[in-house]
Amino acid sequence: MRLFNFKTEQKNIILSLLTGGFLLFELMAPIYTEAAIIVTGSGIVENYTDIDSHYENHHDNDTTPIIASHPLCHSGTCQTTTTTRPHIVMTTTTTHPLCHTTYNCNTNTWQCVEANCGSGQYTSLSTCQANCQAPVTHYACNTSTWQCYQDSHGPYTSLSTCQANCTAPIRYSCNTNTWQCYQDYYGQYTSLSNCQANCTAPIRYSCNTNTWQCYQDYSGPYTSYSSCLDVCKQEISPLSVSCYASPSSAQTNQTITFYSNVSGGLGNYSYYWSGSAYGYNSYYQTSFSNIGTYTAYLTVSDSQGRSASTSCNAYIYSSGNQCINPPTINLWADKYSLSQGETTYLRWGSNYTSYCVASNGWTGTKSTSGIESISPSNNTTYTLTCYGHSNCGSISQSVTIYTTPIGTNLSLTKLGRNLSSGSRVYSKVIQITQGDVIEFHLTVNAGSNTDLHNVIVKDPLPSTLTYMSGTTKINGITQPDTITTTGLSLGTIYRGTSKTITFQASTNAYSPTYLSQTNTAEATADNQNKVTDSATITYGLVAGAATVKTGSPNAFLISSIISLILTFAIWYYLKFNPKGQLALAKVESKTRDIWLAYTCRRTMRQN
Repeated sequence: MRLFNFKTEQKNIILSLLTGGFLLFELMAPIYTEAAIIVTGSGIVENYTDIDSHYENHHDNDTTPIIASHPLCHSGTCQTTTTTRPHIVMTTTTTHPLCHTTYNCNTNTWQCVEANCGSGQYTSLSTCQANCQAPVTHYACNTSTWQCYQDSHGPYTSLSTCQANCTAPIRYSCNTNTWQCYQDYYGQYTSLSNCQANCTAPIRYSCNTNTWQCYQDYSGPYTSYSSCLDVCKQEISPLSVSCYASPSSAQTNQTITFYSNVSGGLGNYSYYWSGSAYGYNSYYQTSFSNIGTYTAYLTVSDSQGRSASTSCNAYIYSSGNQCINPPTINLWADKYSLSQGETTYLRWGSNYTSYCVASNGWTGTKSTSGIESISPSNNTTYTLTCYGHSNCGSISQSVTIYTTPIGTNLSLTKLGRNLSSGSRVYSKVIQITQGDVIEFHLTVNAGSNTDLHNVIVKDPLPSTLTYMSGTTKINGITQPDTITTTGLSLGTIYRGTSKTITFQASTNAYSPTYLSQTNTAEATADNQNKVTDSATITYGLVAGAATVKTGSPNAFLISSIISLILTFAIWYYLKFNPKGQLALAKVESKTRDIWLAYTCRRTMRQN
């Protein structure tokens, strides 16, 4: 069967067109192949195993080339083949993709993603998704806080399991204040019995400053008995002695009192006056009938045999050679209690004097007034003697500075002065009379070793003194009136510092039995031994007084009554008692005989 009836010329033209088209198709085949790969991708467009049947059923008259995509190629290299069907004027091109799609798991988002051609771990999406799962969260136990926390390497796969096992073991510690064991997560001991066996207070020691003996004390400052014994020794300040005459310039036969001023040493003092004074008391009163300068010498000893000596002068002038302007002196210090190494100032002034001379703690000639810094290493007395004009003699005054060793943790110094007499100097001995007002001066020092906490000072007064309310001050600031009763709180005194307490008292009527009394103050602080210090109060020594009247103010009335009683008794005895009557008769007879004899002698002389 003939499909077409062409002439020879027409056949040649058709053959030329087909030949040209075929050549053109051969030239364009690579491009068509690439285009087929781009269009089809990795999927299958059509899959016909019988191409002729396909064209016979659908494209009998279609001369368009058929591009078919074969199933995925699993080999390393895919081939492209071209088939020419002789019975159909057409060309069939088959293109195989180079590789198939693979997948990887993103471990940050735990999602599957396509990999580069052939480099994925999984060949299908479902396989990748089945394996791309976040790991199970693990937990670990923090043995410091005993709390669970997330840890990829932790031994527990759930929080509840971790919490059930993350519990602190029971441990124990020792309270070194109460020496009792208590539960403590960070304790040293794993059992109560082990803790109790080791939780025992160490043996420590303290010093009893009353007996100067060491005793066991859990909170004591010494860790061994021997170290306590090395320190538990009573500190004895050097014995310091001075004296002065009052008045230092007096008329003939005027009473003069030589006074002593003693500090330091240990125990009771014994006194010995010599020279212009003589006696064994703390003072000596006398008078001089001749003009001149009189020197009294004093030696004082303590109970341990320590002794110290001094001297003082009194100038005596006659009423006809009276000193019109006798010399006067005033010597005082800024501070009377120091720590070792601390500095204070001595100040002085004088009137009607030519020059002054220093002795005891200092030396040299001084001006009639001035100021000088001092830094004593121990208790030191400073004496200044100023000399008056012409025949006015000299006058002396002393000041004692009390020094505390820098290593002493807690120290107390007690001094006083008589405000009524105008004294500016604090000293260990205060001379007073009835009705005088005295001021006490207490200094509490903290050494260089430690701060002092909860410091309490108490100063009970003897019955001859009465505290004056509202006069207590700490460093000049008014305080409650408790220092003579329950004690005064000073709070904390920091190491290397001090606090000063002043308060006043008035003197009451005193008994002649108590010419001298000792007033003792005490200071305490946490973890410190109590310390004490004393001042001596001397009563009734009135400077310049020649006579001190004593007795009842109604003495005349009492004497008159006693005289009347005695007169009545004698009269009754002579009048009514037989013995009295006989005695009276004898008196009368004797009296008559004497009168008659006298009358006879008188008559004879007249004749």
